[in-house]
Amino acid sequence: MNRSLQQTDNVSLVEALDKILEKGAVVEGELAIRLADVDLVYAGLRIMLTSISKAEELGHRGYTDPNREASPEELREIERIQAEIRKAERNIPRLIDAADPENAEKGIAKLVLTLIELIRQLMEKEAYRRVKKGSLSAIEIQKLGLSLKAMRKKLQELQAVFGIEDEDLNVDLGPLGNLL
Repeated sequence: MNRSLQQTDNVSLVEALDKILEKGAVVEGELAIRLADVDLVYAGLRIMLTSISKAEELGHRGYTDPNREASPEELREIERIQAEIRKAERNIPRLIDAADPENAEKGIAKLVLTLIELIRQLMEKEAYRRVKKGSLSAIEIQKLGLSLKAMRKKLQELQAVFGIEDEDLNVDLGPLGNLL
């Protein structure tokens, strides 16, 4: 087996999805609804799935202005997010000592938290690309960073409630490899 195939064996689902968002994917389809062998309704569909940074690179309108100044509402939002981060940080140690939840509840929580972490990691990767590209304003970078941090802290808080460790979220997908 050549080396490039061996390297792809350990690719997680989050890495594969991130690569699709980074490079872009187009899905096209057609649907005809017919009754008594007569076509009555036609639906044509073309979906482009990609990251904002790739869409901007492909010439789609700019989504942000890197030189934009923060509005008072955005500054208040940053303060609110920072307060949420502090609250989650205070709650994590207390919640670790909470009584063990039921196994079914823990299983559902693990599934939900795994999906949240998958989405969070994908958003984090795209945020990094946008920051690196320089297409975000300073306030957008700050809000984005704080929001990602708040999501991570809230996720840790919920993990503590249900007794779920980080490695529990990295679900083994069998032949597909690990999720995260």
